[in-house]
Amino acid sequence: MISLLPYDIKKDIHSARVNVILTRYIVVTLLAFGFLALLLAGSYVVLAQTQSSAQRVIDADETKAAAYSSTKAEIDQLSDNLAETKSMLNQEVRYSKVLINIGQQMPAGTVLEEITLNAESFTGTPLNLKAYATTNATAVALRENIQASPLFTNVNFESVDNTSGGIDGYPVSIAMTVSITRAATQ
Repeated sequence: MISLLPYDIKKDIHSARVNVILTRYIVVTLLAFGFLALLLAGSYVVLAQTQSSAQRVIDADETKAAAYSSTKAEIDQLSDNLAETKSMLNQEVRYSKVLINIGQQMPAGTVLEEITLNAESFTGTPLNLKAYATTNATAVALRENIQASPLFTNVNFESVDNTSGGIDGYPVSIAMTVSITRAATQ
């Protein structure tokens, strides 16, 4: 088709079409910008509500925590007291257990004359013991048991005497020096 319109009119028509297209692009761009602005505003509102809700929860939890702070302080104090008690109990010496352990090391036919135990007895301080045996063989068995036992250290047998007359039924007298370990208390 042959266009017989003058060149200026053709140019104006072409410019009008371009203007319509540009106007459409501007309208679409403005609508997209408006949509993004609405999304941003909606996100801001939602975040503000979430923040206020979270702050209310934090405030409520702080109020609850404040109500339990005295209980927590009491629990902490009780825990400290229990730790102190535990350390004291770990240092406790059950002398009955010590005597049973020493008695288990004594072979049949031997007796101790006397034993004095105190807190220093378990710190490596030498302890003098006097025992009596029915025969020299039981005295030797006592020496072997005491030396082999983990309950005693620094075991020294000072004398074994069967002439000084021991006690009734136990004629052999034994004098020894030992150190009792903490293992004897367990």
